[in-house]
Amino acid sequence: MATCAAQRVRVLFIVNSLQFGGAEKHVVTLLNHIDIERFELTLCYLKNDTQLLPQLDQSRLQAPAFCLNVASKIDGAALRRLADFIDAQKIDVLLCTNNYPLWYGMLVRPLLRARTQPLKVVEVLHTTGLGSFKQQLQLWITRPFYWACQHLVYVCENQRRFWRKRALSRWRDQVIHNGIDVEYFSAAHFSPEQIAHQRFVYRAEPEDFVIGICAVLRPEKAHGDLLQAVAQLRARGLPVKLWIIGDGPERARLEAQIGESSLRSVVLITGFQSDVRLTIAAVDAMAIVSHAVETFSIAALEAMALGKPMVMSDIGGASEQVEPGVNGYLFPAGDIAALAAALARLMQSGQTQALGQAARVKVCQQFSLQGMVQQYENMLLDVAAPGQRSGA
Repeated sequence: MATCAAQRVRVLFIVNSLQFGGAEKHVVTLLNHIDIERFELTLCYLKNDTQLLPQLDQSRLQAPAFCLNVASKIDGAALRRLADFIDAQKIDVLLCTNNYPLWYGMLVRPLLRARTQPLKVVEVLHTTGLGSFKQQLQLWITRPFYWACQHLVYVCENQRRFWRKRALSRWRDQVIHNGIDVEYFSAAHFSPEQIAHQRFVYRAEPEDFVIGICAVLRPEKAHGDLLQAVAQLRARGLPVKLWIIGDGPERARLEAQIGESSLRSVVLITGFQSDVRLTIAAVDAMAIVSHAVETFSIAALEAMALGKPMVMSDIGGASEQVEPGVNGYLFPAGDIAALAAALARLMQSGQTQALGQAARVKVCQQFSLQGMVQQYENMLLDVAAPGQRSGA
Protein backbone atom coordinates (compact mmCIF):
# COMPACT_ATOMS: atom_id res chain seq x y z
CA MET A 1 0.00 0.00 0.00
CA ALA A 2 1.37 3.43 -0.97
CA THR A 3 1.82 6.03 1.72
CA CYS A 4 -0.45 9.07 1.66
CA ALA A 5 0.83 12.45 0.45
CA ALA A 6 1.41 13.74 3.98
CA GLN A 7 3.75 10.83 4.68
CA ARG A 8 5.81 11.04 1.55
CA VAL A 9 9.55 11.28 2.04
CA ARG A 10 10.88 14.58 0.72
CA VAL A 11 14.13 14.03 -1.17
CA LEU A 12 16.36 16.72 -2.67
CA PHE A 13 18.91 15.48 -5.22
CA ILE A 14 22.08 17.57 -5.50
CA VAL A 15 24.38 17.13 -8.50
CA ASN A 16 27.31 19.16 -9.78
CA SER A 17 25.69 19.92 -13.14
CA LEU A 18 23.42 18.42 -15.77
CA GLN A 19 26.13 17.96 -18.39
CA PHE A 20 26.29 14.70 -20.35
CA GLY A 21 27.89 12.10 -18.10
CA GLY A 22 27.17 8.80 -16.42
CA ALA A 23 26.61 10.17 -12.90
CA GLU A 24 24.39 12.98 -14.16
CA LYS A 25 22.38 10.61 -16.36
CA HIS A 26 21.97 8.32 -13.35
CA VAL A 27 20.39 11.17 -11.34
CA VAL A 28 17.97 12.04 -14.15
CA THR A 29 17.00 8.37 -14.50
CA LEU A 30 16.20 8.05 -10.79
CA LEU A 31 14.14 11.25 -10.78
CA ASN A 32 12.17 10.01 -13.77
CA HIS A 33 11.30 6.65 -12.18
CA ILE A 34 11.17 6.82 -8.38
CA ASP A 35 7.60 6.37 -7.10
CA ILE A 36 6.11 9.85 -6.57
CA GLU A 37 3.30 8.38 -4.47
CA ARG A 38 5.91 7.63 -1.81
CA PHE A 39 8.42 10.43 -2.45
CA GLU A 40 8.38 14.16 -3.10
CA LEU A 41 11.31 14.78 -5.44
CA THR A 42 13.28 17.94 -6.07
CA LEU A 43 16.61 18.67 -7.79
CA CYS A 44 19.28 21.34 -7.61
CA TYR A 45 22.52 21.53 -9.57
CA LEU A 46 25.52 23.61 -8.60
CA LYS A 47 26.71 24.79 -12.02
CA ASN A 48 24.58 26.04 -14.89
CA ASP A 49 25.22 23.29 -17.45
CA THR A 50 21.84 21.93 -18.53
CA GLN A 51 22.47 19.55 -21.43
CA LEU A 52 20.46 16.78 -19.74
CA LEU A 53 17.64 19.00 -18.51
CA PRO A 54 15.35 18.20 -21.49
CA GLN A 55 15.51 14.51 -20.50
CA LEU A 56 14.17 15.27 -17.01
CA ASP A 57 10.41 14.91 -16.52
CA GLN A 58 9.87 17.97 -14.35
CA SER A 59 6.16 17.27 -14.02
CA ARG A 60 7.16 14.65 -11.44
CA LEU A 61 9.04 17.15 -9.27
CA GLN A 62 7.56 18.95 -6.29
CA ALA A 63 9.26 22.17 -7.44
CA PRO A 64 11.11 23.09 -10.64
CA ALA A 65 14.75 21.99 -10.86
CA PHE A 66 16.99 24.95 -10.04
CA CYS A 67 20.63 25.98 -10.29
CA LEU A 68 22.60 27.41 -7.36
CA ASN A 69 24.97 29.18 -9.80
CA VAL A 70 27.93 28.45 -7.56
CA ALA A 71 30.64 31.06 -8.19
CA SER A 72 33.41 29.63 -6.00
CA LYS A 73 34.30 26.37 -4.29
CA ILE A 74 32.36 27.34 -1.19
CA ASP A 75 29.84 29.99 -2.18
CA GLY A 76 28.16 31.44 0.91
CA ALA A 77 25.25 32.95 -1.02
CA ALA A 78 24.59 29.64 -2.78
CA LEU A 79 24.62 27.83 0.58
CA ARG A 80 22.09 30.31 1.94
CA ARG A 81 19.80 29.79 -1.06
CA LEU A 82 20.10 26.03 -0.60
CA ALA A 83 19.26 26.31 3.12
CA ASP A 84 16.21 28.46 2.36
CA PHE A 85 14.95 25.91 -0.16
CA ILE A 86 15.47 22.98 2.23
CA ASP A 87 13.59 24.83 4.96
CA ALA A 88 10.74 25.89 2.66
CA GLN A 89 10.28 22.40 1.19
CA LYS A 90 10.82 20.63 4.55
CA ILE A 91 13.32 18.26 2.95
CA ASP A 92 13.89 14.99 4.82
CA VAL A 93 16.81 13.54 2.84
CA LEU A 94 19.55 15.03 0.68
CA LEU A 95 20.87 12.66 -1.98
CA CYS A 96 24.28 13.99 -3.08
CA THR A 97 26.16 12.71 -6.12
CA ASN A 98 29.98 12.69 -5.79
CA ASN A 99 32.31 14.93 -3.78
CA TYR A 100 31.41 18.53 -4.52
CA PRO A 101 27.64 18.24 -3.94
CA LEU A 102 28.44 16.41 -0.68
CA TRP A 103 30.34 19.49 0.53
CA TYR A 104 27.21 21.56 0.04
CA GLY A 105 24.99 18.87 1.54
CA MET A 106 27.03 18.79 4.75
CA LEU A 107 27.89 22.50 5.04
CA VAL A 108 24.26 23.56 4.65
CA ARG A 109 23.10 21.73 7.77
CA PRO A 110 24.24 24.37 10.34
CA LEU A 111 22.34 27.02 8.35
CA LEU A 112 18.96 25.31 8.65
CA ARG A 113 16.24 26.56 10.96
CA ALA A 114 15.12 24.44 13.92
CA ARG A 115 13.78 21.07 12.78
CA THR A 116 11.84 18.32 14.49
CA GLN A 117 14.04 15.74 12.73
CA PRO A 118 17.66 16.21 11.61
CA LEU A 119 18.31 16.42 7.87
CA LYS A 120 19.61 13.07 6.59
CA VAL A 121 22.39 12.98 3.98
CA VAL A 122 23.00 10.16 1.51
CA GLU A 123 26.08 10.16 -0.73
CA VAL A 124 26.16 8.26 -4.04
CA LEU A 125 29.78 7.86 -5.16
CA HIS A 126 30.46 7.17 -8.83
CA THR A 127 34.26 7.38 -8.81
CA THR A 128 37.07 4.91 -8.25
CA GLY A 129 40.72 5.92 -8.15
CA LEU A 130 42.57 8.79 -6.58
CA GLY A 131 43.60 10.62 -9.78
CA SER A 132 45.76 13.76 -9.57
CA PHE A 133 47.32 15.15 -6.41
CA LYS A 134 44.64 17.84 -6.35
CA GLN A 135 41.90 15.19 -6.51
CA GLN A 136 43.59 13.17 -3.77
CA LEU A 137 43.80 16.23 -1.54
CA GLN A 138 40.15 17.07 -2.17
CA LEU A 139 39.12 13.53 -1.29
CA TRP A 140 40.99 13.46 2.02
CA ILE A 141 39.54 16.87 2.93
CA THR A 142 36.09 15.47 2.13
CA ARG A 143 36.55 12.20 4.01
CA PRO A 144 35.03 13.46 7.32
CA PHE A 145 31.90 14.34 5.35
CA TYR A 146 31.67 10.74 4.17
CA TRP A 147 31.99 9.55 7.76
CA ALA A 148 29.15 11.89 8.79
CA CYS A 149 26.69 10.67 6.11
CA GLN A 150 23.73 8.59 7.17
CA HIS A 151 24.30 6.31 4.17
CA LEU A 152 26.90 5.81 1.44
CA VAL A 153 26.00 4.15 -1.86
CA TYR A 154 28.56 2.57 -4.17
CA VAL A 155 27.71 1.55 -7.73
CA CYS A 156 29.71 -1.70 -7.77
CA GLU A 157 31.44 -4.13 -5.41
CA ASN A 158 34.95 -3.43 -6.73
CA GLN A 159 34.43 0.23 -5.90
CA ARG A 160 33.29 -0.54 -2.36
CA ARG A 161 36.34 -2.75 -1.76
CA PHE A 162 38.64 -0.01 -3.08
CA TRP A 163 37.26 2.71 -0.80
CA ARG A 164 36.81 0.54 2.27
CA LYS A 165 40.55 -0.16 2.17
CA ARG A 166 41.04 3.60 2.32
CA ALA A 167 38.69 4.05 5.29
CA LEU A 168 36.21 6.15 3.34
CA SER A 169 33.14 4.79 5.12
CA ARG A 170 32.62 4.35 8.86
CA TRP A 171 28.87 4.09 8.78
CA ARG A 172 26.28 2.33 6.66
CA ASP A 173 27.24 1.61 3.10
CA GLN A 174 25.60 -0.36 0.32
CA VAL A 175 26.17 -1.37 -3.30
CA ILE A 176 23.39 -0.52 -5.74
CA HIS A 177 24.53 -1.36 -9.24
CA ASN A 178 23.58 1.01 -12.03
CA GLY A 179 20.58 -0.23 -13.98
CA ILE A 180 18.99 0.52 -17.34
CA ASP A 181 15.65 0.11 -19.11
CA VAL A 182 16.22 -3.24 -20.81
CA GLU A 183 13.04 -2.94 -22.86
CA TYR A 184 14.06 0.41 -24.31
CA PHE A 185 17.59 -0.83 -25.01
CA SER A 186 16.57 -3.83 -27.07
CA ALA A 187 17.61 -4.68 -30.62
CA ALA A 188 14.08 -6.03 -31.14
CA HIS A 189 13.03 -2.45 -31.92
CA PHE A 190 14.93 -2.59 -35.22
CA SER A 191 14.37 -4.76 -38.28
CA PRO A 192 17.19 -6.48 -40.19
CA GLU A 193 16.50 -4.02 -43.02
CA GLN A 194 17.02 -1.02 -40.70
CA ILE A 195 20.26 -2.46 -39.38
CA ALA A 196 21.50 -3.25 -42.90
CA HIS A 197 20.66 0.28 -44.01
CA GLN A 198 22.55 1.78 -41.06
CA ARG A 199 25.62 -0.25 -41.97
CA PHE A 200 25.29 0.89 -45.60
CA VAL A 201 25.00 4.56 -44.61
CA TYR A 202 28.14 4.25 -42.48
CA ARG A 203 30.04 2.45 -45.28
CA ALA A 204 30.33 -0.99 -43.69
CA GLU A 205 30.47 -3.93 -46.09
CA PRO A 206 28.69 -7.19 -45.18
CA GLU A 207 32.03 -8.88 -44.50
CA ASP A 208 33.30 -6.07 -42.24
CA PHE A 209 33.50 -6.66 -38.51
CA VAL A 210 32.36 -3.34 -37.03
CA ILE A 211 33.52 -2.33 -33.56
CA GLY A 212 31.76 0.56 -31.85
CA ILE A 213 32.70 2.80 -28.97
CA CYS A 214 30.13 5.13 -27.41
CA ALA A 215 31.79 7.68 -25.14
CA VAL A 216 32.38 11.42 -24.97
CA LEU A 217 35.64 12.22 -26.73
CA ARG A 218 37.70 13.05 -23.66
CA PRO A 219 41.30 12.02 -22.83
CA GLU A 220 40.43 9.45 -20.14
CA LYS A 221 38.24 7.53 -22.62
CA ALA A 222 41.45 6.67 -24.53
CA HIS A 223 39.94 6.45 -28.02
CA GLY A 224 43.49 6.64 -29.36
CA ASP A 225 44.24 3.22 -27.87
CA LEU A 226 41.41 1.73 -29.90
CA LEU A 227 42.67 3.42 -33.07
CA GLN A 228 46.09 1.82 -32.54
CA ALA A 229 44.53 -1.60 -31.94
CA VAL A 230 42.41 -1.30 -35.09
CA ALA A 231 45.53 -0.36 -37.08
CA GLN A 232 47.24 -3.51 -35.78
CA LEU A 233 44.26 -5.68 -36.77
CA ARG A 234 44.14 -4.14 -40.25
CA ALA A 235 47.86 -4.81 -40.64
CA ARG A 236 47.09 -8.49 -39.93
CA GLY A 237 44.53 -8.47 -42.74
CA LEU A 238 41.45 -8.59 -40.52
CA PRO A 239 38.40 -6.79 -42.01
CA VAL A 240 37.70 -4.55 -39.04
CA LYS A 241 36.09 -1.11 -39.02
CA LEU A 242 35.49 1.28 -36.15
CA TRP A 243 32.57 3.59 -35.43
CA ILE A 244 33.26 6.25 -32.80
CA ILE A 245 29.82 7.26 -31.54
CA GLY A 246 29.89 10.67 -29.92
CA ASP A 247 31.72 13.97 -29.92
CA GLY A 248 33.87 16.00 -27.59
CA PRO A 249 37.04 18.04 -27.07
CA GLU A 250 39.38 15.31 -28.35
CA ARG A 251 37.77 15.14 -31.80
CA ALA A 252 40.37 17.22 -33.66
CA ARG A 253 43.24 15.24 -32.17
CA LEU A 254 41.56 11.92 -33.01
CA GLU A 255 40.86 13.02 -36.57
CA ALA A 256 44.53 13.90 -36.96
CA GLN A 257 45.53 10.47 -35.59
CA ILE A 258 43.12 8.77 -38.01
CA GLY A 259 44.76 10.59 -40.92
CA GLU A 260 48.30 9.86 -39.76
CA SER A 261 47.42 6.14 -39.39
CA SER A 262 45.82 5.94 -42.86
CA LEU A 263 42.53 4.87 -41.28
CA ARG A 264 40.18 7.36 -42.96
CA SER A 265 38.40 4.59 -44.89
CA VAL A 266 38.19 2.44 -41.76
CA VAL A 267 37.16 4.77 -38.92
CA LEU A 268 34.02 6.90 -38.74
CA ILE A 269 33.22 9.52 -36.09
CA THR A 270 29.44 9.79 -36.07
CA GLY A 271 29.21 12.90 -33.88
CA PHE A 272 26.68 13.31 -31.09
CA GLN A 273 23.50 11.23 -31.43
CA SER A 274 20.47 11.79 -29.24
CA ASP A 275 19.48 8.14 -29.74
CA VAL A 276 22.37 5.72 -30.17
CA ARG A 277 20.36 2.49 -30.21
CA LEU A 278 20.19 1.82 -33.96
CA THR A 279 23.87 2.61 -34.43
CA ILE A 280 24.85 0.22 -31.64
CA ALA A 281 22.44 -2.42 -32.96
CA ALA A 282 24.27 -2.24 -36.32
CA VAL A 283 27.77 -2.98 -34.96
CA ASP A 284 29.18 -6.43 -34.25
CA ALA A 285 30.75 -5.63 -30.89
CA MET A 286 31.35 -2.71 -28.57
CA ALA A 287 34.46 -1.57 -26.74
CA ILE A 288 35.22 0.65 -23.75
CA VAL A 289 38.94 1.28 -23.37
CA SER A 290 39.07 3.97 -20.68
CA HIS A 291 42.14 4.49 -18.51
CA ALA A 292 40.18 6.02 -15.60
CA VAL A 293 36.80 7.28 -14.32
CA GLU A 294 34.83 4.24 -15.61
CA THR A 295 33.40 2.88 -12.34
CA PHE A 296 30.34 0.99 -13.59
CA SER A 297 29.68 1.95 -17.18
CA ILE A 298 26.07 2.69 -18.11
CA ALA A 299 27.15 2.80 -21.76
CA ALA A 300 28.37 -0.79 -21.43
CA LEU A 301 25.06 -1.88 -19.91
CA GLU A 302 23.15 -0.26 -22.77
CA ALA A 303 25.31 -1.97 -25.38
CA MET A 304 25.00 -5.33 -23.61
CA ALA A 305 21.22 -4.96 -23.44
CA LEU A 306 21.28 -4.37 -27.20
CA GLY A 307 22.94 -7.77 -27.54
CA LYS A 308 26.53 -6.72 -28.08
CA PRO A 309 29.56 -8.46 -26.57
CA MET A 310 31.92 -6.08 -24.80
CA VAL A 311 35.68 -5.67 -24.85
CA MET A 312 36.52 -3.55 -21.80
CA SER A 313 39.58 -2.30 -19.95
CA ASP A 314 39.65 -4.04 -16.59
CA ILE A 315 39.05 -1.04 -14.34
CA GLY A 316 36.27 -0.16 -11.91
CA GLY A 317 33.41 -2.64 -12.08
CA ALA A 318 34.15 -4.00 -15.57
CA SER A 319 34.80 -7.47 -14.13
CA GLU A 320 31.29 -7.42 -12.64
CA GLN A 321 29.85 -6.73 -16.09
CA VAL A 322 32.01 -8.82 -18.41
CA GLU A 323 32.67 -12.53 -17.94
CA PRO A 324 35.59 -13.35 -20.26
CA GLY A 325 34.61 -15.81 -22.94
CA VAL A 326 30.96 -15.67 -21.86
CA ASN A 327 29.80 -12.19 -22.87
CA GLY A 328 33.02 -10.45 -23.91
CA TYR A 329 36.65 -9.97 -22.92
CA LEU A 330 38.71 -7.85 -20.54
CA PHE A 331 42.22 -6.44 -21.01
CA PRO A 332 44.63 -4.38 -18.89
CA ALA A 333 43.97 -0.66 -19.39
CA GLY A 334 46.49 0.95 -21.73
CA ASP A 335 47.84 -2.36 -23.09
CA ILE A 336 47.35 -1.90 -26.86
CA ALA A 337 48.61 -5.38 -27.74
CA ALA A 338 46.23 -7.01 -25.25
CA LEU A 339 43.35 -4.90 -26.57
CA ALA A 340 44.10 -5.95 -30.16
CA ALA A 341 44.37 -9.59 -29.05
CA ALA A 342 41.00 -9.43 -27.27
CA LEU A 343 39.33 -7.92 -30.33
CA ALA A 344 40.91 -10.52 -32.61
CA ARG A 345 39.82 -13.33 -30.29
CA LEU A 346 36.27 -12.02 -30.42
CA MET A 347 36.32 -11.63 -34.20
CA GLN A 348 37.72 -15.10 -34.82
CA SER A 349 35.68 -16.97 -32.21
CA GLY A 350 32.59 -17.38 -34.37
CA GLN A 351 30.63 -16.79 -31.18
CA THR A 352 29.87 -13.07 -31.47
CA GLN A 353 26.11 -13.50 -31.50
CA ALA A 354 26.13 -16.04 -28.67
CA LEU A 355 28.28 -13.76 -26.52
CA GLY A 356 25.97 -10.86 -27.32
CA GLN A 357 22.92 -12.85 -26.28
CA ALA A 358 24.65 -13.76 -23.01
CA ALA A 359 25.42 -10.07 -22.47
CA ARG A 360 21.75 -9.15 -22.76
CA VAL A 361 20.70 -11.95 -20.39
CA LYS A 362 23.15 -10.73 -17.75
CA VAL A 363 21.83 -7.16 -17.88
CA CYS A 364 18.20 -8.29 -17.78
CA GLN A 365 18.85 -10.52 -14.78
CA GLN A 366 21.19 -8.33 -12.74
CA PHE A 367 21.15 -4.70 -13.88
CA SER A 368 17.59 -3.73 -14.76
CA LEU A 369 16.18 -0.26 -14.17
CA GLN A 370 13.33 -1.64 -12.06
CA GLY A 371 15.70 -3.46 -9.73
CA MET A 372 17.92 -0.40 -9.27
CA VAL A 373 15.00 1.96 -8.60
CA GLN A 374 13.45 -0.40 -6.05
CA GLN A 375 16.73 -0.59 -4.14
CA TYR A 376 17.01 3.21 -4.04
CA GLU A 377 13.42 3.54 -2.86
CA ASN A 378 13.97 1.03 -0.06
CA MET A 379 17.21 2.72 0.95
CA LEU A 380 15.64 6.20 1.08
CA LEU A 381 12.71 4.94 3.16
CA ASP A 382 15.09 3.28 5.61
CA VAL A 383 17.25 6.40 5.90
CA ALA A 384 14.23 8.66 6.46
CA ALA A 385 12.74 6.37 9.14
CA PRO A 386 15.06 3.50 10.11
CA GLY A 387 13.19 0.28 10.72
CA GLN A 388 9.82 1.82 9.78
CA ARG A 389 9.76 1.27 5.99
CA SER A 390 6.24 1.58 4.63
CA GLY A 391 4.79 1.05 1.20
CA ALA A 392 7.68 -1.19 0.18
